[in-house]
Amino acid sequence: GDVSCAGPLPSSCAAAAMQTPTGNVNCGGHFEANCAACPGGNGAAWCHGDCVWVGELLGDGRCEMGSGLLGMPKLTPQDFDTALPWWVTLFVVTSLVMFVYALVYKRKVVGELERITDHMNVSAEPLPLFACFQKPHAALYTVFCLPVVLGKNYWSAGLMGFWPGCIFSFLLTYTPLYPLGVCVRAVISKKVQDIIGHERTWPQACLFSLFCMPCDVGRESLEVDHEMGADITCCCQVEVTSRLMNELDHASSRISAACARNCS
Repeated sequence: GDVSCAGPLPSSCAAAAMQTPTGNVNCGGHFEANCAACPGGNGAAWCHGDCVWVGELLGDGRCEMGSGLLGMPKLTPQDFDTALPWWVTLFVVTSLVMFVYALVYKRKVVGELERITDHMNVSAEPLPLFACFQKPHAALYTVFCLPVVLGKNYWSAGLMGFWPGCIFSFLLTYTPLYPLGVCVRAVISKKVQDIIGHERTWPQACLFSLFCMPCDVGRESLEVDHEMGADITCCCQVEVTSRLMNELDHASSRISAACARNCS
């Protein structure tokens, strides 16, 4: 006999709809002329297949055609108008919090450090990419205060002042300028590595900045700290080893690493 399709869509009705499409859009259990017609008053439960539900699942929302990129919906000008005030608010709040933290960090940490010098400098061994995960303090600083860490790194290497480094990094990280920031970061990171005596090619710098920037920044921070003989922990605590002892430690590490490579 005939199958009633009133109310929630029965499995028999869904199978029949799939076998006899009446539109060009697959709603997940039936076909319609467009995604907007898929719910038919049933909400997100009837918006699947080629379509995605935008908005609250149990409240207001709309069914739209997916863009094909991970099933995400196509954005409309209205979506940007809705998101812009939230983004501006978040950006301002983040800027204020980061600024206050940078003030404290500069006074308690950067103020206790000395920049890396070229003369009588024995470079420490390079660290692996994920070295910051072995140092919880470095990982936390990098994740939550990345522009501040970069400001310290660039200042330590003598490339720019602490505040220009912080502001510059913040704008290139938390704005739509991020793609430009990746390129700029690749250039500066190579200069930092050259200053601390580590080899890095341009392809390596670009790949690390594009795919592993937080890890690369964390590693760079630890390497810069080693060159200055500094051990920075939470919250804004720093211990600095005398330069002579630091250089002797680096020389000893270099000799041990060379012996290990030659003996293996």
